[in-house]
Amino acid sequence: DDVVPQQGGNLSSLSLSSTTKYNLAKDADLLIFYNLYIPQDSEGITNAINVIKDQMEQISLVLLRIEGSNDGRSKLDKRGVVLYNLIGNEDAFPTKEMANLCHKLHPRLECQLLQYYSDASEAVTLQDVHDFCHSDIAKDENQTRVVYLHSKGSYHSQNENHIWRRHMTDAVLHPDCLNPPDDRCDVCSAQFYIKYAIMFPGNMWTAKCSYIRRLIPPNKGEYERRKTESMKQFLMLRLWGVLQATLDTDTVEHFGLDRYQWEHWIVHPSIQPCEVHTMDVGPRILLGKDPEGRTFGPEYYDWGMGPRRIKVNLGGLRIPRLKLEESDELQFREYYYLPGNLLKWFHLYGSDGVPSQDSWVWRHFQAGQRWKELVGQYGVNAIDVMVENSNPRFHSAFATNHSEMVESHMKLFDEEDLSQSNPSVVVFYQISFPPDIHSNEKALDAVEAQFDALYMGQYDNVTNAFDQKQKVLLYYTISGGSSQKIDSVSNLCKEKSDRITCRQLGKYDTEGTCGEILNHLYTFCIAKPSFNVIHITNRLPGYTYKAMEKSFNVPKIQATTTAVMSKMCRPSEDACNVCGAEFYPLPFLHFTGNMFSASCGYVNNLLPPSTFEEQMNDIAGDALLAHLRGDYTTKLNPFNERTLGSYQHSVEHWIGSHPDLRPCDVAPMETDKLDEPILNQVKEYSLSLAPRRGSAPPGYLTNEEESKFRLKREVALREYYYLAGNVFCWHRLYEKVPDGSSWVWRWFPDGPLWETAVKTSGAADAVGLLWETAVKTGAYVALDELANPLISEEA
Repeated sequence: DDVVPQQGGNLSSLSLSSTTKYNLAKDADLLIFYNLYIPQDSEGITNAINVIKDQMEQISLVLLRIEGSNDGRSKLDKRGVVLYNLIGNEDAFPTKEMANLCHKLHPRLECQLLQYYSDASEAVTLQDVHDFCHSDIAKDENQTRVVYLHSKGSYHSQNENHIWRRHMTDAVLHPDCLNPPDDRCDVCSAQFYIKYAIMFPGNMWTAKCSYIRRLIPPNKGEYERRKTESMKQFLMLRLWGVLQATLDTDTVEHFGLDRYQWEHWIVHPSIQPCEVHTMDVGPRILLGKDPEGRTFGPEYYDWGMGPRRIKVNLGGLRIPRLKLEESDELQFREYYYLPGNLLKWFHLYGSDGVPSQDSWVWRHFQAGQRWKELVGQYGVNAIDVMVENSNPRFHSAFATNHSEMVESHMKLFDEEDLSQSNPSVVVFYQISFPPDIHSNEKALDAVEAQFDALYMGQYDNVTNAFDQKQKVLLYYTISGGSSQKIDSVSNLCKEKSDRITCRQLGKYDTEGTCGEILNHLYTFCIAKPSFNVIHITNRLPGYTYKAMEKSFNVPKIQATTTAVMSKMCRPSEDACNVCGAEFYPLPFLHFTGNMFSASCGYVNNLLPPSTFEEQMNDIAGDALLAHLRGDYTTKLNPFNERTLGSYQHSVEHWIGSHPDLRPCDVAPMETDKLDEPILNQVKEYSLSLAPRRGSAPPGYLTNEEESKFRLKREVALREYYYLAGNVFCWHRLYEKVPDGSSWVWRWFPDGPLWETAVKTSGAADAVGLLWETAVKTGAYVALDELANPLISEEA
């Protein structure tokens, strides 16, 4: 639509008081709300004035027709009213000229300015429609129908826009739209669509005020917020494989976001639509021709209740459509069918968003009967029930809220072993047992190998020997597993009790509850802020059930455990506050196996792990939405549930999430060393600040591939896996970014530019600054000059 894409509007003083704003509309035979945009340039002004004259002439002809109607009233008593908002150029077409134009076209056509806005969207005029329909004037006249028009073609002056505008204006002013033959019709327009979304293409219509009163106010922020939330929920459900959107490409237009959301506003789940065009919007109608090549106009209209032309209306891409036609299950999960509409309605209107059992939506959408039964039984919870019945891949990694267990475990950590001059090495251990028998045994093999590593003690590179004097205090939780497996762990504790003191902190029925041990670790650090803690797990993350063998790679698990246990891997508050076997910045900041040794001083700066998961779920939805809008690129790796750190994958992101992270690692630089026997590896340990071994784990991204990618500066600047995504997450999680001494500004592409942008405009707006200043305009020089002092200072 031809409107400036802002959400609200900047007001001028040229507004009427609320008490008199709509008085002119009282007893009007034709009432039109008009959203008018006039640009600043001379060519655009000339075009916009032509658009105004064209539409006002169409309106005056309709008023002449109304005058000629035989209803017993004098034509002198019949009047038309246009209430308009002016956006953009305030001086190009003054209110007096507008009033004179309307009067010249018809003596009883009155045009009045409601408000001037320097910039705004259609929402300001839609809000006036909504406000009017709630006014006493409209309520007193219960059958009031209002017309909504906008100056399509004044923002983008293209021939097809002008043709399409005339068709839409004629259609909504047609007698069958102003007074539909079937009074059930709530909203009438040129065409009614159920493709992409339930909508009227072009967004001009005539509607009952009694229907408008059911809608959410458009310009108060609530409509946009709720609709955006519905989109985020869909994107997350698609990420996890529950829903899909295959009929067309992902665009803000198809999903009804940003300026396109106002085409969706007029639709309430109770809508009874009607239309006057029988043709679909396409090349013919935009050229002003019917299928036979004749000039297309009102004489070819055929009014009817919608939806019609179902097959064309639900078209979309051919191959996906054919696949959908072959599968009831795919139809049931297709966003562009019922799931997307139900998601929007439930978010927007709650229980009022449930279509009635006799609604046309159940008949006209594929899988309608199945959804009708589900919604009939569960109401607004139908989507949640569908998700639960789908056995989704996502689940929380936590069984309890962190705040609920802090107090109960504080005393547990007040142990004698921790108060001695040479306290035990504190290890928090997550033990997971998957459901299938073979993997269960492999999991136990990994546990046994890790107990052996713990029993050997801490490797000391100075003496080239394992220090077995310092005991291990092992806090552990078990997820999944039979009673026999639990007994096996208990027996290992007994067998090695001379060097390992075990404390079981919890047993959980499902393997997926893998994050509770981090809650305990976090609580420990609150109680013991001067300590270091070690976290280990018997399952390597990042592998699906189809690759379970890799999840329980025993040599690698034992080697990683030995590395984080070594005396060399001992963090401090200065140079390194988290140490692991290997650290990689891509695809997110993480340590191999999610095993690490960390200072409690650093841990105490982190969010509680269960709270972190909630925040990461919200961030993931916003990141998916921002990617859809083009704010971020994901060229290095498509988004997936693990790289975004949502739900159970949040546990991998937690330890590296704070902007104060100063990582180091100890494993040999040769990537295959972690599969060698322990005694061969430990001799090659070397502590170093990280990252130092490449950006990503082996097999993910080669150095050559990344070097080529970094040369694409305009893309790398917005790459989510580089600073764009990290700055976004740091700001959302902790409301800060790394200080000037952090490794991130040196490691990631254009780090000094990012540091400059953050200091100049703040973390929240840094992406926008870089995109507008550097990427769109190519003005890297300006930013480079800003960054030069930082580069010089660092040098």
